[in-house]
Amino acid sequence: VKSLFNAESVANFNLDAELPIDDTGWRIGLIVGPSGSGKTSMGRRIFGPEAFYEPKGWPADKPIIDAIAPKGDFNAVTGALAAVGLGSVPSWLRPYPVLSNGERFRADLAKIICEAPARVVVDEFTSVVDRQIAKFGALAFQKSWRRTAGQCVLLSCHYDIIEWVEPDWIFDTATGQYSGRSLWRRPK
Repeated sequence: VKSLFNAESVANFNLDAELPIDDTGWRIGLIVGPSGSGKTSMGRRIFGPEAFYEPKGWPADKPIIDAIAPKGDFNAVTGALAAVGLGSVPSWLRPYPVLSNGERFRADLAKIICEAPARVVVDEFTSVVDRQIAKFGALAFQKSWRRTAGQCVLLSCHYDIIEWVEPDWIFDTATGQYSGRSLWRRPK
């Protein structure tokens, strides 16, 4: 196939990035850039593959309201669901496999907030929701996440969420630029 399409040299991909993120004083990092630019590969290397969130463990026969944190506080679960933009009680009563992609994404975010791992990487952040929901969802997620003690790295191809996420640092795979936190102002 390589010879048919003259792709001998472009089949390999290499990205070198220096991220000064060893300091534990940050909560949310954002790696942003176009598809195929190395975001997922970087995300898997930052904290190791065990911190890379994969939606698993969702029972097919229980409503998400019962599956997010089976032994957790009911008010914390409903608060997390509402915080990520999944405030519809009928959606809470459905099992994960029957939810739409956007509802699944938000249920996953609620689960992450409830579990509050020390370190987590979330791929395709806001990719499966419309842009208005993405912005408000990003704002709500970052507010909820900042109440935890964990560190979260979000991977996204969407630049329109940056001012809503208010990340402590950003790495842009398109430009290779790293920037630390600046004073964020709430978007209009």
